[in-house]
Amino acid sequence: MEAAERLFAERGVEGATLREIRESAGQSNTSVISYHFGSKLGLIQALIRWRSDDLVRRRTELLNDARHTGTEHDPRTAVRLVVDPLVESIASGSMFTPFLARLSENPRATKNYWPPDVYDWTADLMELIVDAAAGDIPDRIQRGRTFQMYNSVLNLLSEHARSGHPISEVQLSNSIDGWVHMLTAPMSAQTHRLLDANEVQAS
Repeated sequence: MEAAERLFAERGVEGATLREIRESAGQSNTSVISYHFGSKLGLIQALIRWRSDDLVRRRTELLNDARHTGTEHDPRTAVRLVVDPLVESIASGSMFTPFLARLSENPRATKNYWPPDVYDWTADLMELIVDAAAGDIPDRIQRGRTFQMYNSVLNLLSEHARSGHPISEVQLSNSIDGWVHMLTAPMSAQTHRLLDANEVQAS
């Protein structure tokens, strides 16, 4: 799974073959993947299950800490719930974050490959962030910003993971500042006009 994670992170789910994964793992048995996982889909889903357990556990710990301190609705806290477990996983040597970035490039791939029995925190995180950043920003706009922020997090952290250069505390804090402002910045007059025009057309 580590060999698959690394190759998927570098070249995408469709870009890495089972033969390359097997050879990268130092396995001479040509049927080793099919024996343990059944197929490429089975391998990907096993990888997601394996890594997601750690991420969910860490996010739950951080969320419980935030609730204990009453900061769960602070936008910066909400962003850190997304960011910190990913940073920690990269520091441990995992390439799961760049794997997620590759998977997110194609929403259909995410839907096709994500195991139905694995709890996907993404929707709940997005909901929490939307609530934390709520103001007079319409829900439709806020959700768009939230997914834009999430993809930005994945892409930036993935660059550091692939390069082998850890992100510094200053870089990370500054990036979190930017993601928070992305979520909470007031809408421009132009966006207001375009949104109103779309709503008129829809009605």
